[in-house]
Amino acid sequence: MPRRGPWKLFVYTCFGGCATGVAASKACIRLWEENTDEVKVACLPAVVVPWKLKEMLKSSEKRILVDACGLRCGAKLVEREGFSIDRYIELTSELGIRKVKQLPSKDLEEEVYRAIKKEAYTLLGKKLSEEETELLIAFGTDDGENLNNDHVGMAKYFYVYRFSNDTEELVERRENVKFEGNESMQHGDPEKASATSSVLENVDVLVGRKFGPNLPRLLKKFVCVVVRTESLTNAIKAVHNNMDRIVEESNKRENRKHIVLRP
Repeated sequence: MPRRGPWKLFVYTCFGGCATGVAASKACIRLWEENTDEVKVACLPAVVVPWKLKEMLKSSEKRILVDACGLRCGAKLVEREGFSIDRYIELTSELGIRKVKQLPSKDLEEEVYRAIKKEAYTLLGKKLSEEETELLIAFGTDDGENLNNDHVGMAKYFYVYRFSNDTEELVERRENVKFEGNESMQHGDPEKASATSSVLENVDVLVGRKFGPNLPRLLKKFVCVVVRTESLTNAIKAVHNNMDRIVEESNKRENRKHIVLRP
């Protein structure tokens, strides 16, 4: 029988000839197979055909676009044609990896699938299972034991943890080399926010004792969490106890508010 009414979600991807492009194409098809009544993979090149563009807008309630790399071919195409989308993902930036012209590993395929599914489910109003809710959360620290006492962007290091299913795992310690204590940058300087963001590629949440005037800029990239404690251990516990709030804010992407936690 012919379908009645629009699809809840059309998914577009560039199908690029690189690891993230192949992984994205597989992920989008898998998402369609798992949600056949709500999701459909649609044809990105068809946006150049005026009548088809109008048909796709009419046939879908929401639309998500996935580009494989920083060339942003899909984004440039839809912008040129005036085609509206509700979510956009550029995978190399999202995952903090380089474009590689080869087939993806199984691990990369799964990572790309999770990234796309997270955004798709937000648009569909669906919740991921606890096992699928995974966030990379960075804590600003000077010594690995306590949160730094200045604005979080002034921290010497960022300890990055993977939070999933009521557990946390230290993934890496990142040195704040982009900033290097450059005192010529004033608090609130956009370059300072950009420096902090560049060190924290693929991080979802940023945790510190203090945030400065750049908070609105950082909220465009991260969920920003203020914790009223010195101890890194206590900060981790506070995050665990408030994961529902943090996940909810992470899913917003736009109009985020910072969160203040007390241990």
